[in-house]
Amino acid sequence: MSVSNKEKFETDGYVIIDVLTETEIGEFRALMDALISPKVKSADTEKRSSSFQHLGDEIRDFGKEARQYYFHLLTKPGTETIHHAFHHPVILKAVEELIGPNLIVNNASILAANEGTEYSLGWHRDIIQIPQAEIEDWLFSPERFHNSVQINLPLVDENSLWVVPGSHNRPNTEAENQAFQGSKHYAPIGVEMPGGIAVPLKAGQAVLYNNNLIHRGFTETMKIPRRTLHMGYHSAAYPPTWHFYLLNGDLLTPEYMTTLSPTMRGMMEEYLACREQYPDMSQTWKRAYNFPDEQLV
Repeated sequence: MSVSNKEKFETDGYVIIDVLTETEIGEFRALMDALISPKVKSADTEKRSSSFQHLGDEIRDFGKEARQYYFHLLTKPGTETIHHAFHHPVILKAVEELIGPNLIVNNASILAANEGTEYSLGWHRDIIQIPQAEIEDWLFSPERFHNSVQINLPLVDENSLWVVPGSHNRPNTEAENQAFQGSKHYAPIGVEMPGGIAVPLKAGQAVLYNNNLIHRGFTETMKIPRRTLHMGYHSAAYPPTWHFYLLNGDLLTPEYMTTLSPTMRGMMEEYLACREQYPDMSQTWKRAYNFPDEQLV
């Protein structure tokens, strides 16, 4: 009997789907290269393990250093040509199957690096926004609905994402705690994680994964440039998680909104409405926020 994407996602914490046609891969690759000016090459070959990705890089800086770059898109004027990737019907249908309807995009980025780059990001769950003293085991339980899906959609074959299958719905094991070496945010770079496996993807395939999954980014020297679309969504049918706040809503000014396509402008209006409804990120990891029915007992 075949296993549905939802069943696999709930069991393993991730699922791989086919998204783009060969024609779409070529079109998106051309759009991405037009944005990042890949002819810029760094004379600096010093190995850099990673950038602090949540802050985002400036597109004009691509290639100046020998590292992977992370570009936020939906709040960056001049990136509108590639925004339709974030309402691709195959993506939206797959995410709705996993977490529910009325999707709101909360992350839209490019992961890019030139050929010859080495990339390593320590093992982690996506909980950097939560102070370590406030990270509790119940956040990683099957009883708590994690209203977020994160996606990597590469435009070239890649093998950068590594995961620990099934780790999204449980606290760390003792061996995993040892690997994290006292941190609840990131394990030291170079530390191996018990049960960690690579997730190879073909160009045009997407991996959809639970942000609570233990995962890392890692490649040895890239033989081809990395060109990956990265995105995140939650369902407006449920309260959002801390991942919702990755977009800088202050940059979605009325003037900027007029530059967006009608579809993307509507999605950003929905994002801002949700921001007004849930203005305080610090509530999202509180137990009462995640289990409101407990207050009625």
